[in-house]
Amino acid sequence: MKITNNGGSTPVTDVLIGGKVYSLKGADAQHLQRIAALLNQKSIEVRNTPGFKSMDQEYKQLLMNINLADEYFRMKDEADRLRAEIEEKENELYSARHDLVSIKMKLENALRQQDVLEKRAEGWRNRYEELKSKQSFVIDEKQPVSNAENGC
Repeated sequence: MKITNNGGSTPVTDVLIGGKVYSLKGADAQHLQRIAALLNQKSIEVRNTPGFKSMDQEYKQLLMNINLADEYFRMKDEADRLRAEIEEKENELYSARHDLVSIKMKLENALRQQDVLEKRAEGWRNRYEELKSKQSFVIDEKQPVSNAENGC
C-alpha cells in the first residue's frame, strides 16, 4: 500500500483491485484497502459462478453489482435489526430504571412509616410500663392486712 500526498489536501492511496493497481483519493487509507479487499472477494465469488467464463463482460459486471447490492442490503437489514434491538433494550432499561426509582421511593416511604410506627410502639411500651408500675403499687396498697398485723 502506497500513500502519497500530491500537494493536495487529500492523500492518494494505491490499492490492488482485480490484479491492477489503482490510485484512489481518500482520507482513510485503511478504509480504501478494506473496500479493495471486498471488491476482490466479490470478484472471486462471481468468478466461481457456474457459466461465468461464457458470460459477456457486461453480464459479469451486472452479476458483480448484484452481489455487492445483495451484501449491502443484507448488512443494512442487519444494521436496522440491531438498531431496533438496541432501541428496544434502551426502552427496557428506561422502564427498569423507572421501576427502580419507584420501588426506591416506596421503600423510603415504608422506612419512614416504620420509623413512625416504632416511635409510637416505644411510646405505648413506655406507657404500658408506667401503668403496670402504678397498677402494682395500687395492688400492694389494697392487700388485706392480716389479723396478725392488726394485733387481733
